[in-house]
Amino acid sequence: MKLKAILKTILFRFVAVCIGLLFAGLLAEVALRLSMQSRLGRSDRGREFFCRFDRQLGWAPLENITAVHKLKGLSGLVHQNQYGLRGPDDMQLNKLPGKKRILVFGDSYVWGFGADQTMIFSAPEVHGTNEEILNFGVSGYGTDQEYLFYQLRGTNFVADEVVVALTPYNDIANNLASKQYSYLKPYFTLESGQLVLHNNHVRNSRFRKIKSGLSHHSRVWNLMSEFIRSASDSVEMLLKHNTAKARYARYRPKAVSDRDREGVDLTVAILKKFQEAAAAQKANFYVIFIPYVVHIKKHVPYNHPLVPLIAAGLTRAGVSYREPYLEFLKAAVAGGHPFNKTNHFSPEGHALFAKFLTDTDTAQASVDYYSRQ
Repeated sequence: MKLKAILKTILFRFVAVCIGLLFAGLLAEVALRLSMQSRLGRSDRGREFFCRFDRQLGWAPLENITAVHKLKGLSGLVHQNQYGLRGPDDMQLNKLPGKKRILVFGDSYVWGFGADQTMIFSAPEVHGTNEEILNFGVSGYGTDQEYLFYQLRGTNFVADEVVVALTPYNDIANNLASKQYSYLKPYFTLESGQLVLHNNHVRNSRFRKIKSGLSHHSRVWNLMSEFIRSASDSVEMLLKHNTAKARYARYRPKAVSDRDREGVDLTVAILKKFQEAAAAQKANFYVIFIPYVVHIKKHVPYNHPLVPLIAAGLTRAGVSYREPYLEFLKAAVAGGHPFNKTNHFSPEGHALFAKFLTDTDTAQASVDYYSRQ
Protein backbone atom coordinates (compact mmCIF):
# COMPACT_ATOMS: atom_id res chain seq x y z
CA MET A 1 0.00 0.00 0.00
CA LYS A 2 2.85 2.36 0.87
CA LEU A 3 4.53 1.76 -2.52
CA LYS A 4 1.23 2.39 -4.28
CA ALA A 5 0.83 5.70 -2.45
CA ILE A 6 4.38 6.75 -3.38
CA LEU A 7 3.79 5.92 -7.06
CA LYS A 8 0.51 7.80 -6.95
CA THR A 9 2.26 10.86 -5.51
CA ILE A 10 5.01 10.72 -8.14
CA LEU A 11 2.44 10.41 -10.93
CA PHE A 12 0.40 13.31 -9.54
CA ARG A 13 3.48 15.54 -9.35
CA PHE A 14 4.58 14.55 -12.84
CA VAL A 15 1.17 15.40 -14.29
CA ALA A 16 1.13 18.67 -12.33
CA VAL A 17 4.56 19.63 -13.71
CA CYS A 18 3.46 18.78 -17.28
CA ILE A 19 0.30 20.88 -16.92
CA GLY A 20 2.35 23.71 -15.44
CA LEU A 21 4.85 23.61 -18.31
CA LEU A 22 2.04 23.50 -20.86
CA PHE A 23 0.33 26.49 -19.24
CA ALA A 24 3.63 28.41 -19.07
CA GLY A 25 4.29 27.58 -22.72
CA LEU A 26 0.86 28.86 -23.76
CA LEU A 27 1.39 32.09 -21.82
CA ALA A 28 4.82 32.53 -23.41
CA GLU A 29 3.34 31.85 -26.86
CA VAL A 30 0.68 34.55 -26.36
CA ALA A 31 3.28 37.01 -25.01
CA LEU A 32 5.64 36.41 -27.97
CA ARG A 33 2.86 36.79 -30.53
CA LEU A 34 1.80 40.10 -28.96
CA SER A 35 5.31 41.52 -28.47
CA MET A 36 7.06 40.12 -31.59
CA GLN A 37 4.32 40.10 -34.21
CA SER A 38 6.63 40.78 -37.15
CA ARG A 39 9.36 38.33 -36.12
CA LEU A 40 10.11 35.82 -38.86
CA GLY A 41 10.68 32.16 -38.11
CA ARG A 42 14.29 31.03 -38.04
CA SER A 43 15.81 27.66 -38.85
CA ASP A 44 19.10 26.06 -39.81
CA ARG A 45 17.29 23.26 -41.63
CA GLY A 46 16.86 23.59 -45.37
CA ARG A 47 14.76 20.47 -45.67
CA GLU A 48 12.87 20.12 -42.39
CA PHE A 49 11.71 23.73 -42.13
CA PHE A 50 11.25 24.79 -45.74
CA CYS A 51 9.73 21.53 -46.99
CA ARG A 52 6.69 19.37 -46.25
CA PHE A 53 5.93 15.68 -46.63
CA ASP A 54 4.92 14.63 -50.12
CA ARG A 55 3.72 11.14 -50.97
CA GLN A 56 5.16 11.17 -54.50
CA LEU A 57 8.42 13.04 -53.84
CA GLY A 58 9.29 12.17 -50.23
CA TRP A 59 9.37 15.86 -49.41
CA ALA A 60 8.41 18.94 -51.41
CA PRO A 61 9.12 22.67 -51.00
CA LEU A 62 6.66 24.45 -48.74
CA GLU A 63 4.57 27.10 -50.47
CA ASN A 64 4.18 30.71 -49.30
CA ILE A 65 6.80 30.81 -46.57
CA THR A 66 9.18 33.60 -45.58
CA ALA A 67 11.76 32.90 -42.89
CA VAL A 68 15.40 33.35 -41.94
CA HIS A 69 17.84 30.55 -42.72
CA LYS A 70 20.49 30.91 -40.03
CA LEU A 71 23.46 28.67 -39.28
CA LYS A 72 27.24 28.67 -38.77
CA GLY A 73 27.35 32.44 -38.54
CA LEU A 74 25.45 32.79 -41.83
CA SER A 75 22.03 34.36 -42.04
CA GLY A 76 19.85 34.85 -45.10
CA LEU A 77 16.25 35.63 -45.93
CA VAL A 78 14.36 32.82 -47.66
CA HIS A 79 11.08 33.38 -49.47
CA GLN A 80 9.28 30.56 -51.28
CA ASN A 81 6.36 31.68 -53.42
CA GLN A 82 3.02 30.07 -54.25
CA TYR A 83 4.84 27.34 -56.20
CA GLY A 84 7.31 26.61 -53.38
CA LEU A 85 10.16 28.15 -55.40
CA ARG A 86 12.68 30.73 -54.22
CA GLY A 87 11.47 33.48 -56.48
CA PRO A 88 9.05 36.42 -56.76
CA ASP A 89 5.33 36.14 -56.01
CA ASP A 90 4.43 37.43 -59.48
CA MET A 91 6.00 34.38 -61.14
CA GLN A 92 3.79 33.03 -63.94
CA LEU A 93 3.46 29.63 -65.60
CA ASN A 94 3.88 31.27 -69.01
CA LYS A 95 7.22 32.89 -69.71
CA LEU A 96 7.54 36.64 -70.04
CA PRO A 97 7.34 38.02 -73.61
CA GLY A 98 10.74 38.43 -75.26
CA LYS A 99 12.60 36.67 -72.44
CA LYS A 100 14.38 33.34 -72.52
CA ARG A 101 13.34 31.15 -69.58
CA ILE A 102 15.60 28.58 -67.89
CA LEU A 103 14.43 26.10 -65.24
CA VAL A 104 17.26 24.91 -62.97
CA PHE A 105 16.83 21.75 -60.89
CA GLY A 106 19.19 20.62 -58.16
CA ASP A 107 19.73 20.09 -54.44
CA SER A 108 20.79 22.48 -51.67
CA TYR A 109 23.48 24.06 -53.89
CA VAL A 110 20.80 25.26 -56.29
CA TRP A 111 18.26 26.04 -53.56
CA GLY A 112 20.83 28.36 -51.99
CA PHE A 113 21.78 26.84 -48.63
CA GLY A 114 23.11 29.64 -46.42
CA ALA A 115 22.48 32.35 -49.04
CA ASP A 116 20.17 35.35 -48.88
CA GLN A 117 17.31 35.60 -51.37
CA THR A 118 18.96 38.50 -53.20
CA MET A 119 22.27 36.64 -53.62
CA ILE A 120 21.26 33.35 -55.25
CA PHE A 121 22.11 32.78 -58.93
CA SER A 122 18.48 33.09 -60.06
CA ALA A 123 18.13 36.66 -58.75
CA PRO A 124 18.23 39.11 -61.72
CA GLU A 125 20.74 41.32 -59.92
CA VAL A 126 23.10 38.31 -59.67
CA HIS A 127 22.94 36.81 -63.18
CA GLY A 128 22.68 40.30 -64.69
CA THR A 129 20.92 39.26 -67.90
CA ASN A 130 17.52 39.75 -69.48
CA GLU A 131 16.83 36.04 -69.09
CA GLU A 132 14.36 34.57 -66.60
CA ILE A 133 16.00 31.91 -64.43
CA LEU A 134 13.66 29.90 -62.19
CA ASN A 135 15.16 28.14 -59.17
CA PHE A 136 13.70 24.64 -58.77
CA GLY A 137 16.31 23.58 -56.21
CA VAL A 138 15.15 21.51 -53.23
CA SER A 139 17.48 20.74 -50.35
CA GLY A 140 18.41 17.05 -50.18
CA TYR A 141 17.02 16.00 -53.57
CA GLY A 142 18.74 13.42 -55.72
CA THR A 143 18.47 13.29 -59.51
CA ASP A 144 15.54 10.86 -59.20
CA GLN A 145 13.46 13.30 -57.12
CA GLU A 146 14.43 16.19 -59.39
CA TYR A 147 13.16 14.23 -62.40
CA LEU A 148 9.86 13.46 -60.62
CA PHE A 149 9.61 17.08 -59.47
CA TYR A 150 9.93 18.21 -63.08
CA GLN A 151 7.24 15.77 -64.21
CA LEU A 152 4.85 16.81 -61.43
CA ARG A 153 5.50 20.57 -61.28
CA GLY A 154 8.09 21.71 -63.79
CA THR A 155 6.14 20.72 -66.89
CA ASN A 156 3.48 23.26 -65.89
CA PHE A 157 5.98 26.02 -66.70
CA VAL A 158 6.71 27.09 -70.27
CA ALA A 159 10.50 27.06 -70.68
CA ASP A 160 13.23 27.29 -73.30
CA GLU A 161 15.81 25.31 -71.34
CA VAL A 162 15.78 22.78 -68.52
CA VAL A 163 19.02 22.35 -66.56
CA VAL A 164 19.98 19.79 -63.92
CA ALA A 165 22.81 20.68 -61.55
CA LEU A 166 24.40 17.40 -60.49
CA THR A 167 26.33 17.13 -57.22
CA PRO A 168 28.76 14.25 -57.88
CA TYR A 169 29.75 13.40 -54.32
CA ASN A 170 26.23 12.60 -53.10
CA ASP A 171 23.73 12.47 -55.97
CA ILE A 172 24.92 9.04 -57.11
CA ALA A 173 24.42 7.61 -53.61
CA ASN A 174 21.08 9.42 -53.25
CA ASN A 175 19.80 7.85 -56.46
CA LEU A 176 20.57 4.35 -55.19
CA ALA A 177 18.82 4.87 -51.85
CA SER A 178 15.24 4.47 -50.65
CA LYS A 179 15.98 6.65 -47.62
CA GLN A 180 18.11 9.77 -47.26
CA TYR A 181 18.77 11.99 -44.22
CA SER A 182 16.28 9.79 -42.26
CA TYR A 183 13.53 10.55 -44.82
CA LEU A 184 11.89 7.93 -47.02
CA LYS A 185 12.07 8.80 -50.71
CA PRO A 186 11.09 7.35 -54.09
CA TYR A 187 13.84 5.70 -56.12
CA PHE A 188 14.40 3.96 -59.44
CA THR A 189 16.07 0.70 -60.37
CA LEU A 190 17.34 -0.33 -63.79
CA GLU A 191 15.70 -3.57 -64.88
CA SER A 192 16.49 -4.89 -68.36
CA GLY A 193 17.55 -1.39 -69.35
CA GLN A 194 14.28 0.18 -68.19
CA LEU A 195 13.72 2.52 -65.24
CA VAL A 196 11.31 1.13 -62.64
CA LEU A 197 9.91 3.51 -60.01
CA HIS A 198 9.53 2.39 -56.38
CA ASN A 199 7.46 4.62 -54.07
CA ASN A 200 4.99 2.43 -52.17
CA HIS A 201 7.18 2.63 -49.06
CA VAL A 202 7.07 6.45 -48.81
CA ARG A 203 5.10 7.58 -45.74
CA ASN A 204 5.19 10.23 -43.04
CA SER A 205 5.66 9.64 -39.30
CA ARG A 206 3.40 11.13 -36.64
CA PHE A 207 6.41 12.43 -34.69
CA ARG A 208 7.77 14.28 -37.72
CA LYS A 209 4.32 15.73 -38.41
CA ILE A 210 4.05 17.12 -34.85
CA LYS A 211 7.60 18.47 -34.94
CA SER A 212 6.96 20.18 -38.28
CA GLY A 213 3.77 21.77 -36.95
CA LEU A 214 5.57 23.16 -33.89
CA SER A 215 8.45 24.49 -36.00
CA HIS A 216 6.15 26.43 -38.30
CA HIS A 217 3.44 27.60 -35.90
CA SER A 218 4.96 27.95 -32.41
CA ARG A 219 7.03 31.05 -31.58
CA VAL A 220 8.21 29.45 -28.32
CA TRP A 221 9.43 26.29 -30.06
CA ASN A 222 11.15 28.30 -32.79
CA LEU A 223 12.87 30.60 -30.28
CA MET A 224 14.03 27.68 -28.13
CA SER A 225 15.35 25.86 -31.20
CA GLU A 226 17.27 28.96 -32.26
CA PHE A 227 18.85 29.29 -28.80
CA ILE A 228 19.90 25.62 -28.80
CA ARG A 229 21.38 25.93 -32.31
CA SER A 230 23.32 29.07 -31.36
CA ALA A 231 24.71 27.38 -28.26
CA SER A 232 25.66 24.31 -30.30
CA ASP A 233 27.44 26.44 -32.92
CA SER A 234 29.37 28.28 -30.20
CA VAL A 235 30.54 25.01 -28.64
CA GLU A 236 31.54 23.66 -32.06
CA MET A 237 33.61 26.75 -32.80
CA LEU A 238 35.38 26.46 -29.46
CA LEU A 239 36.16 22.78 -29.98
CA LYS A 240 37.07 22.81 -33.67
CA HIS A 241 38.29 26.39 -34.10
CA ASN A 242 37.18 26.15 -37.72
CA THR A 243 33.58 25.40 -38.65
CA ALA A 244 34.42 25.82 -42.33
CA LYS A 245 36.72 22.79 -42.39
CA ALA A 246 35.67 20.40 -45.15
CA ARG A 247 34.27 17.13 -43.86
CA TYR A 248 34.65 15.16 -47.07
CA ALA A 249 37.73 13.39 -48.35
CA ARG A 250 39.89 14.04 -51.37
CA TYR A 251 39.20 11.32 -53.94
CA ARG A 252 41.41 9.86 -56.63
CA PRO A 253 40.04 8.01 -59.69
CA LYS A 254 40.93 4.61 -58.19
CA ALA A 255 38.49 5.29 -55.33
CA VAL A 256 35.51 4.60 -57.63
CA SER A 257 33.77 1.34 -56.63
CA ASP A 258 31.55 -1.08 -58.54
CA ARG A 259 28.59 0.28 -56.57
CA ASP A 260 29.53 3.78 -57.73
CA ARG A 261 29.57 2.59 -61.34
CA GLU A 262 26.14 1.04 -60.87
CA GLY A 263 24.94 4.40 -59.54
CA VAL A 264 26.48 6.22 -62.51
CA ASP A 265 24.59 4.00 -64.97
CA LEU A 266 21.33 4.59 -63.08
CA THR A 267 21.91 8.35 -62.92
CA VAL A 268 22.66 8.59 -66.65
CA ALA A 269 19.45 6.65 -67.39
CA ILE A 270 17.43 9.08 -65.23
CA LEU A 271 19.03 12.08 -66.93
CA LYS A 272 18.21 10.63 -70.36
CA LYS A 273 14.56 10.33 -69.30
CA PHE A 274 14.77 13.88 -67.98
CA GLN A 275 16.00 15.05 -71.39
CA GLU A 276 13.14 13.24 -73.14
CA ALA A 277 10.58 14.81 -70.78
CA ALA A 278 12.02 18.28 -71.47
CA ALA A 279 12.04 17.63 -75.23
CA ALA A 280 8.34 16.72 -75.03
CA GLN A 281 7.82 20.24 -73.68
CA LYS A 282 9.94 21.67 -76.54
CA ALA A 283 12.75 22.66 -74.17
CA ASN A 284 16.49 22.13 -74.57
CA PHE A 285 18.20 20.14 -71.83
CA TYR A 286 21.68 19.89 -70.35
CA VAL A 287 23.48 18.94 -67.14
CA ILE A 288 25.88 21.14 -65.17
CA PHE A 289 28.32 19.62 -62.67
CA ILE A 290 28.69 21.12 -59.20
CA PRO A 291 32.43 21.53 -58.43
CA TYR A 292 33.61 19.27 -55.61
CA VAL A 293 34.35 21.75 -52.82
CA VAL A 294 37.15 19.75 -51.16
CA HIS A 295 39.16 19.58 -54.38
CA ILE A 296 38.58 23.29 -54.98
CA LYS A 297 39.83 24.19 -51.49
CA LYS A 298 42.86 21.93 -51.88
CA HIS A 299 43.50 23.27 -55.43
CA VAL A 300 43.25 19.78 -56.93
CA PRO A 301 43.27 20.13 -60.74
CA TYR A 302 40.27 17.85 -61.34
CA ASN A 303 36.68 17.52 -60.18
CA HIS A 304 35.29 14.51 -58.30
CA PRO A 305 36.40 11.27 -60.05
CA LEU A 306 32.79 10.28 -60.75
CA VAL A 307 32.34 13.30 -63.03
CA PRO A 308 34.31 11.97 -66.07
CA LEU A 309 32.41 8.67 -65.80
CA ILE A 310 29.05 10.45 -65.72
CA ALA A 311 30.17 12.73 -68.56
CA ALA A 312 31.14 9.73 -70.72
CA GLY A 313 27.75 8.14 -70.06
CA LEU A 314 25.95 11.36 -70.96
CA THR A 315 27.90 11.65 -74.21
CA ARG A 316 26.93 8.10 -75.17
CA ALA A 317 23.30 8.91 -74.32
CA GLY A 318 23.35 12.10 -76.38
CA VAL A 319 22.95 14.42 -73.38
CA SER A 320 24.98 17.63 -73.27
CA TYR A 321 26.67 18.90 -70.11
CA ARG A 322 28.76 21.79 -68.80
CA GLU A 323 31.79 21.59 -66.51
CA PRO A 324 32.47 24.78 -64.47
CA TYR A 325 35.19 23.23 -62.29
CA LEU A 326 38.20 25.01 -63.82
CA GLU A 327 36.63 28.46 -63.45
CA PHE A 328 35.80 27.79 -59.79
CA LEU A 329 39.36 26.53 -59.30
CA LYS A 330 40.79 29.69 -60.90
CA ALA A 331 38.67 31.83 -58.58
CA ALA A 332 39.90 29.93 -55.51
CA VAL A 333 43.57 30.02 -56.58
CA ALA A 334 43.25 33.78 -57.13
CA GLY A 335 42.13 34.18 -53.52
CA GLY A 336 38.38 34.10 -54.08
CA HIS A 337 35.87 32.27 -51.89
CA PRO A 338 33.20 30.64 -54.06
CA PHE A 339 31.99 28.46 -51.16
CA ASN A 340 30.62 29.48 -47.75
CA LYS A 341 31.11 27.97 -44.29
CA THR A 342 28.65 25.18 -45.03
CA ASN A 343 30.56 24.21 -48.21
CA HIS A 344 27.73 25.50 -50.41
CA PHE A 345 27.92 28.40 -52.85
CA SER A 346 28.80 31.79 -51.38
CA PRO A 347 27.45 34.94 -53.11
CA GLU A 348 30.62 34.83 -55.24
CA GLY A 349 29.92 31.19 -56.09
CA HIS A 350 26.31 31.91 -57.06
CA ALA A 351 27.44 34.70 -59.39
CA LEU A 352 30.03 32.39 -61.00
CA PHE A 353 27.53 29.54 -61.31
CA ALA A 354 25.08 31.88 -63.09
CA LYS A 355 27.65 32.47 -65.86
CA PHE A 356 27.33 28.82 -66.89
CA LEU A 357 23.56 29.07 -67.29
CA THR A 358 23.67 31.87 -69.83
CA ASP A 359 25.21 32.14 -73.29
CA THR A 360 28.61 33.45 -72.20
CA ASP A 361 31.98 32.49 -73.68
CA THR A 362 32.80 30.91 -70.32
CA ALA A 363 29.74 28.68 -70.55
CA GLN A 364 30.37 27.66 -74.15
CA ALA A 365 33.97 26.69 -73.36
CA SER A 366 32.69 24.26 -70.72
CA VAL A 367 30.22 22.41 -72.97
CA ASP A 368 31.00 18.66 -73.25
CA TYR A 369 34.43 19.41 -71.80
CA TYR A 370 35.62 15.81 -71.24
CA SER A 371 34.78 14.63 -74.76
CA ARG A 372 37.43 17.06 -76.01
CA GLN A 373 40.17 15.84 -73.66
